[in-house]
Order: sequence, then structure tokens, then C-alpha cells
Amino acid sequence: MKILSTAPEGNEMAELENARYINLALKQIEQNVEWLKTANKPVQALMTHIDILVLLAKRFPVNANLLIKKEKVQEWKKVFNDWFERCGNKIPVKFRDGIKSNSDELFIQLEQYGH
Repeated sequence: MKILSTAPEGNEMAELENARYINLALKQIEQNVEWLKTANKPVQALMTHIDILVLLAKRFPVNANLLIKKEKVQEWKKVFNDWFERCGNKIPVKFRDGIKSNSDELFIQLEQYGH
């Protein structure tokens, strides 16, 4: 569903909103990645923001392909995996495998976007 203006310039502005939300997700991810680089706690919000970015990318693939950088996705994946290796033993066993498999799946989905 598109909600656009009756004025031509309003339509152009509305088309840019998709990119705005993708950029917001990217900003949140970058902030979480910086924290996760040194975090020693068994909590993280990075994968929530990755999940949202994947949803946005599926809905707006043109914007996603323009705004997502493949090398950044690889960096995020490495930072997450480093954190998981560092803190995984602090995560209750009943959640550990699910967190890892869900993150692996989200990164696989995200890796199909970008340049």
C-alpha cells in the first residue's frame, strides 16, 4: 500500500521515506555494533535491528540494494560472531542454539542485498 500526496512534490518526498527508514535501521545497527565490539554481557539488540532491516529490504529492495554495503554486513556478522564466542557461554543453554541459528539465517537473508 502506498500513501502518497496529491501534489507531485509530495509523491517524490513520500518515495524517499523508504530510504529514510532503511538509513535509520543502518544507524541503529552501527551503534549496536560499536557496543557489541567490547560487550561482555550476554545481551544484545543487534539482531533485532538486523531483523527489521531484513524486513525493510524485502519490502523495498531497490532502496536496500542502494544503501546496504556488503562489506558492512560482513563486519556486522563478524562482530556478532565474536561477541557470541566471547559471551555465548553466559547465555542459558536453552536459548543459545536458537540465537545462533536465527542470527545465521538473518545474515544469510541480508547478504543478498547491497553492493
